[in-house]
Amino acid sequence: MEKYRLIGVELSPYTVKLRAILRYRHIPHVWLCRFPQFFEETRTLNPGLMPVLQYPDGAYRVDSTFIAQDLEDIFSNARSIFPTDPALAFLAHLIEDMADEWLCKMVFHYRFSYDIDRLYGPRWVMDDTLVASSADELDRHYSIFLERQTNRMQLFGCLPEHTDLLETGYRDVLESLEDFVSNEKFLFGTRPSIADFSLYGQLVTLMHDLSPGAVMRRIAPRTISWLMRLADTSGVDGTWLDHDQPSETLKKLLTMAGRIYLPYLKANANAFTNNENSFTTHLDGHRYTQPVFKYHVKCLNTLIRKFNTLKASDKKRLDLLLEGTNCFSQLVGMQAN
Repeated sequence: MEKYRLIGVELSPYTVKLRAILRYRHIPHVWLCRFPQFFEETRTLNPGLMPVLQYPDGAYRVDSTFIAQDLEDIFSNARSIFPTDPALAFLAHLIEDMADEWLCKMVFHYRFSYDIDRLYGPRWVMDDTLVASSADELDRHYSIFLERQTNRMQLFGCLPEHTDLLETGYRDVLESLEDFVSNEKFLFGTRPSIADFSLYGQLVTLMHDLSPGAVMRRIAPRTISWLMRLADTSGVDGTWLDHDQPSETLKKLLTMAGRIYLPYLKANANAFTNNENSFTTHLDGHRYTQPVFKYHVKCLNTLIRKFNTLKASDKKRLDLLLEGTNCFSQLVGMQAN
């Protein structure tokens, strides 16, 4: 089998997420530590996202969620990362989406809000990208990159007034995981799912950055060990949950989805439908403002379509699984834009 080529940097949540998936699924690949937009062969790709996966046929593809699903179709009999139970598979997708699209705000907030993090993470990204640079060249590229990313904070909703919402949410995720990872392996059984890998991508990046890493070391040391194991689960074999008794950790993550993530997606989609440039809503008691983000309309539409294609019996089970999370009532009756 010809190898895939994964192009990205170590401090990219989506890159390490996809690398962990490739390792778990035993898909032959090589890892190229490069910022794709600075790498000659990928600098003109559109959209300019990270990571980039080059397939054996030479084609380049982006978007870790799309790629993960595409690899499921290509390697349909090889260590799937989606539970076989349709109801649990939907929950795995919901948590993946929340990790990729909401926890990423925590990464962006910490990395570009505090001086110690602004000096550390962005410089590491540039050093991985331009390994042959002199110290002066690295400083110049770092300054350009830092300015560009800092100017995008408003676009991603990472404003000073959102600090409590994002940092409290980060601690809530860590506290939810800490007891769970000391007793059980993964969210949907004794094998990792797409949800585990997406949480891994965001949380291991937060672990590397200095301020959120200090928080993690203080309140969730066993979660760090869990993340390190998730980096390479190529030797893990296991089974999916065969019952409808979700762990308390899974319920807490789904409660975050019902309390924060789904209301956020809905407010963003409503503003898009009304041709508004930005929106203001309340999330878990916090006032939240952000420019409309078209990609997140797509995310909500995908969730709605996946939910609506479930059989009535699976929706009935989901209603029980999601009891108390405020997710099911929001999904019922939603229409894709």
